[in-house]
Amino acid sequence: MADRNDWADAAPLQLPPLVHQPARRVHLRFYPRDGSIFINDVYVIRGVGGRLLKYFADELLSTGRREFLNRELRRAKSLQLPEFKDNLETRLALLMRRLEEKKGPVRIHRPARGCIRLHFDAIPVVVVVHET
Repeated sequence: MADRNDWADAAPLQLPPLVHQPARRVHLRFYPRDGSIFINDVYVIRGVGGRLLKYFADELLSTGRREFLNRELRRAKSLQLPEFKDNLETRLALLMRRLEEKKGPVRIHRPARGCIRLHFDAIPVVVVVHET
């Protein structure tokens, strides 16, 4: 219900790819077992918030996209959102707050209702750690 009439049928804005970004890197270490994510060896969040951040970084690297819609996130199977009452807004708010608290190289903004804009200060490098 939260994403009704909020760009529901509009395509996400396509921003130019990371061509003029500095050659610096930001390292994301992701643990799929519990969705934990670390940025430059600093723990940020786990669970849905961690999977969200990995999803954003993967999309940025593969397509150059930096804007996402709530509707798109609700349909992404890799986020493992529950079928009923996924609390996506709450999870996004928590992730945004954690990134703000860490004052690191990654930020998320909400330019409009139902829209999420990702900002990396450097090029992300995602490492997935499969624990045995």
